[in-house]
Amino acid sequence: MRNNLDEIIKERLENRILWKNYLGWLLTHRDLQIQAKRKFYENKPILNLILKLYFLPYNTIKYFIYRCDRHKFEMIETEIQMLKKVRGDDDE
Repeated sequence: MRNNLDEIIKERLENRILWKNYLGWLLTHRDLQIQAKRKFYENKPILNLILKLYFLPYNTIKYFIYRCDRHKFEMIETEIQMLKKVRGDDDE
């Protein structure tokens, strides 16, 4: 029974590491896009304000999706630490 549990923990840990890598990649690209957008509209404050007001509902939804993904990333990091502790891989 213990061997089966070890295999399940190992498989879960591998899955969580893959998801962490994917979400890290996704969040990095979103952050880069946000920085590029800020840089682009740096010299166009009126246009920036008009577009922010026009797309307010859409940008609000995008913000909550971003916060949800950031929360998932942090939750997965915590789960990976917990699974490593259960496996006994404290050095990784």
